[in-house]
Amino acid sequence: MKNNYIICNLDNNQIQDIKLIEDELKINILPKNSILEDLENEYFSYFVLKDKINKNIVGYIATSHVYDTMDIISIVIKKDYQRLGLASYLLNYIINFAKEKNISNILLEVRKSNIPAQRLYKKFNFKKINERKNYYKAPIEDALIYKLEINNINFNSNRKWSKINSLP
Repeated sequence: MKNNYIICNLDNNQIQDIKLIEDELKINILPKNSILEDLENEYFSYFVLKDKINKNIVGYIATSHVYDTMDIISIVIKKDYQRLGLASYLLNYIINFAKEKNISNILLEVRKSNIPAQRLYKKFNFKKINERKNYYKAPIEDALIYKLEINNINFNSNRKWSKINSLP
């Protein structure tokens, strides 16, 4: 299953594709001009997940990183591709990427109502560290802040972190 997908850097020509995925899911994480600016900034990384067969983008992950801390800005999977382990695939990729960049901590915010995402983060040993009241707009909702301390995970640079083996 995971062999049918490839992860690569987002380029300017693919921004509209990820915005279409957000539209399908009725979310708007970042405006196009912000993404364009981020792609010129060495402290931001955007990766797309592509179906090898039809070459379509089926998801993406966006991060920012400064010094030893990375923030996951968004992780999004197209509706028809959800529940296939692809968010795990992207998350595993970014954890390995962070480790290679000597990142010690990964932080993220998630809507309090987004239970599937919370389960995913807990599966990867993220710990809830705080809560932000009324953080999200439309609708207004609290955010839960999760943190992963990378130095506390079992990582072997000769292979991917063991969570990748749990993919379908």
